[in-house]
Amino acid sequence: MGKFIKKADEMEMTINFKAMRLSWVFLTLSLAVWDIYILIKGETSNLVTLLIAVNLIIFSGSKLYYAKKMTTYDKK
Repeated sequence: MGKFIKKADEMEMTINFKAMRLSWVFLTLSLAVWDIYILIKGETSNLVTLLIAVNLIIFSGSKLYYAKKMTTYDKK
């Protein structure tokens, strides 16, 4: 089983990170455009607004967590 799973090298990790970032930007912009369209039509858009808010909260929270984790040194 171990031979089928390989650890990603730095180049592969960078490519994956950039692809995830682009897909996140696309998703966020798509939801924002959809939300604006719904608001212009005069309808309520609770679900779309909620999805955008949760998306931004998860992104911001995970960014803060990992930034703190990467910059905190273990003091012994």
